[in-house]
Amino acid sequence: MTMTDNHLDTADLAAVFNLEIAGRKVDGRTVAARSFRVIAGDLMDQLARQPKPSEAVMIRQAATLAFLCDRDTACLIAGEKFDEENYRRNTQALGAVLIKLGMAAKSRDVTKGGSKGGDAFADAINATYSVAR
Repeated sequence: MTMTDNHLDTADLAAVFNLEIAGRKVDGRTVAARSFRVIAGDLMDQLARQPKPSEAVMIRQAATLAFLCDRDTACLIAGEKFDEENYRRNTQALGAVLIKLGMAAKSRDVTKGGSKGGDAFADAINATYSVAR
């Protein structure tokens, strides 16, 4: 995603990218900041509308967690050491934030043992079904 091909306007992007922490504006020119901006921009593009303030916070959180996961993935690929437990925690947290934003489905048990009750429609079909002999 580039800033020019995104359908969201600059005001929408500013809601996420203008970071000020403890009264200090974060420098957005670093390699890490540019990577963060791409991830956050892609998430905003998926959201496909101007984020509410709470969604902007969650997009920043998701972009941060995705950046940390990408950093650890790069370490793995390069054969470097990284904290695997921290990677797992970041991945879990990222999934939770994406679910809250509506960008990922919550996993569930779809096996028969995981069902909480019968399927009335399927039961009605099965009740009328007979084997032809």
